[in-house]
Amino acid sequence: MYNYNTYTDKVTGKVTRYNQSGQLTQTIQYHNTGRGLYRLPRYITENNNGDVVVSDAMSRAVVVTERGGRHRFSYTGHPSGSGLGPRGICTDALSHILVCDDITDTVQMINKDGQFLSHLLTESQELGYPWSLSYDVNTHRLWVGSVSLFNNKVCVYRYITRQDALTDEHRPRTDEDAMSSSTPAV
Repeated sequence: MYNYNTYTDKVTGKVTRYNQSGQLTQTIQYHNTGRGLYRLPRYITENNNGDVVVSDAMSRAVVVTERGGRHRFSYTGHPSGSGLGPRGICTDALSHILVCDDITDTVQMINKDGQFLSHLLTESQELGYPWSLSYDVNTHRLWVGSVSLFNNKVCVYRYITRQDALTDEHRPRTDEDAMSSSTPAV
C-alpha cells in the first residue's frame, strides 16, 4: 500500500502482513537506516527462503527484505543502475526472482541475492510488453501476461525441468528446448 501526501507532495509505501484471522502481524516500511523502503509498491511475492520481494514502480527497483523486514538489497537493472521499470514479479522453485521490465520489455531473472542472471524472455519471442507473472511450482511453467495495443495475451514457458528443481540447479536450455504457447487474453 502507498500514501500520497498532497501537502508535501511525498509518496510513501509499506508492506503489511496479516494472519489468517485478518489481524495485522507485521509492517515493513523502513530501511535499516530509517529511510522509507518503498515509494509505490505494486507487486509482491515471498521467496522460498522467506524473503519479501516487491516491485516498486516509483523507486524503479525490486526491493527485497528478509522475513523479519530487514533490507537485503534493491535491484535497479542490468547493468547495475541502468534503469528498471518493474512490474509483475514472482519467484521460481530455485528461488530466482523474475521481474517484468517495462524499459527493456523483457523478463529479467536475478538470483536470490540480487545478481543478474539473464534476460529470460525478450522481444524476439513476440512477447509484447510483459506485465504480469506467475510461476507454477507443480509444472515448472512460467505464465506471462503481456499487453500491446491490439493483442493482449498470456504466454506459457518452461525453462526449469523437474530435475533442475530436485537438484536445485538450473542449466540454461537452448531455444529449441524452450516450450511456449500463447493464448489471446479476453
